[in-house]
Amino acid sequence: MKKLFLGLVSLFSVSLFAAELTPYTVYFKPGKRLISLKDKSEFYISKGLYVKVLELDPKRRDQFYVYDNSGKPVYLTDADGLVEIAEDVRLLPDVNAEKVYPPKSVFKSESKKAVFDSQFSVHFDSLGLSSLNEIYNDEIKSVLSNRYEARTLYVSELPFNFGLTLNYQSAYWKNDVEQVKISILSFGPIFQYNILNDDELKIKGLFSAETAPVYSGISAGYNDKYSALLFDLGIESEWHTPVGIVSLGGHYRHHELKLQKTSRESIELPPKEYSLNSFGATIGYKIEWSL
Repeated sequence: MKKLFLGLVSLFSVSLFAAELTPYTVYFKPGKRLISLKDKSEFYISKGLYVKVLELDPKRRDQFYVYDNSGKPVYLTDADGLVEIAEDVRLLPDVNAEKVYPPKSVFKSESKKAVFDSQFSVHFDSLGLSSLNEIYNDEIKSVLSNRYEARTLYVSELPFNFGLTLNYQSAYWKNDVEQVKISILSFGPIFQYNILNDDELKIKGLFSAETAPVYSGISAGYNDKYSALLFDLGIESEWHTPVGIVSLGGHYRHHELKLQKTSRESIELPPKEYSLNSFGATIGYKIEWSL
C-alpha cells in the first residue's frame, strides 16, 4: 500500500511538472529584444505581439524560449517587456464561435484609431550659392549649413503616408565686404513611400513641396528678402534601438526663389529669379502615436 501511495504521489508530481512545461501565451511590448537561437543575432520588435513562450527555469523565470507557429522554439528572450496575460484570458467571456451574429447596422459609426508618426531631424547640408554671387559681389560656390525639421505623417492603409513638414535652415559666410546670414523658414506637404518594410530595417522614400514665408539674406548694412518654393527628395532608413526609433538618410533640395525686396542700390527690381541646390545627410528620432 505504501509503495502504491508513493507511486501515485510521484505520478502526480510528474503531471504537474509536465503541465508547467507547456508553452503559454504572453504579450510582448513594442521594442522588446529577441535573440535568434539559430545565429545568436539580436533585433527589436516594432509592434506589440502575442506569442507562445516557455521559461528555461520555472523557479527563476528570467529566460524564455519563444515559439513559432509550428510549435518550435526559435528565439530566446528575457522577462523585460513581457506581460503575463493568463489571468486576463480567464476573465474573457465564453463566446460561442459557431454562433452567427447579425451584421452591424450601417447607421452606427465605429470608432477607429488614427495612427501617426512624428520625427525631429537635424540635417547637415551643403548649400550651393554661386547663383547669388551677383547680389553679394562674391565668388562663393557653397557653404555648409544646418537645417532642423519637424514633421508628422498620418500612417494610412495606402502604399504611402502623408503629412506636413516644417523646416528652419541657416547659413553663414564672410566675403571681402560683408558677413552674410541666410535664414529660411519653410513648410508644406510631405509624402513618404515604404521602399522596404522589414522588422529589422525600414527604408523610406520622401518628397515634399514647401513654401517659404521667411527667406532672407541679412548683412551689416543690407537686407534682402526673397519669395521661394522648395522641393525635397530624400531617402531614410530606420532602426529600433533601446532608446527608440532612430533614422539616418540623405536629402536633395531644390530652391526656386525671386528677389522681392532689397536695400542694395546696385540691384534693380522687378524681381530676379535664382535657383539653388543643396545636398545633405540627416539624423532623426521618431515616435509613433495614435489618436
